[in-house]
Amino acid sequence: MRGIQLRARAGLRLGRGRWLVPPWIAPAFAVCALLLLPWAAFLIFTLPRNYSANHWRVAWGGFDLGLGTAMVATAIAVVRRSPFAEVAAAVTGTLLVCDAWFDVLTAHTTGEMVQASLEALLIELPLAALCFWMATNLARAVEVARPFLQAAGFRIESNRLVPPDDQLDQTALQEAREPRQRERDAEERREERGVDRERV
Repeated sequence: MRGIQLRARAGLRLGRGRWLVPPWIAPAFAVCALLLLPWAAFLIFTLPRNYSANHWRVAWGGFDLGLGTAMVATAIAVVRRSPFAEVAAAVTGTLLVCDAWFDVLTAHTTGEMVQASLEALLIELPLAALCFWMATNLARAVEVARPFLQAAGFRIESNRLVPPDDQLDQTALQEAREPRQRERDAEERREERGVDRERV
């Protein structure tokens, strides 16, 4: 049970199938981020200020369709209490931030700039914050449930949560409870013993 890791450890060590995320992911993403910084600087200084884009309608229409699909997926996942709700909310929040960013920066006139800014401040960014809040809460719920699942004998095999084969470890479950809950249980037991003694 102690060998199960729901998160990848730091370093390039083999997980033997017990990690949900391979340990090479973190350094790979760090390298990509480092390479992206000089590329972004190159684009900022070399791209023209104005550019006539092809398929402009399809680009924006397709993006909005993707955003709508992400919102519907998030709504369905939340209603069904699906474990994919965290991912759907994170994707929707990211798309909303991108929508606000490009709406503001691609505005041509002052009126369009004001409209895009108001939409970003009043609609898109608040909804994005709500999505990130949902994703964070769902991730926190998984972290809270982890010690209970481990104490109950669940294990990770082929990136899936496998239920225990034997009976639940009641002692481990009791140790995994929060201190307040354990104090309340102990107090209730003391009260029950006091009542029993009075009856005797």
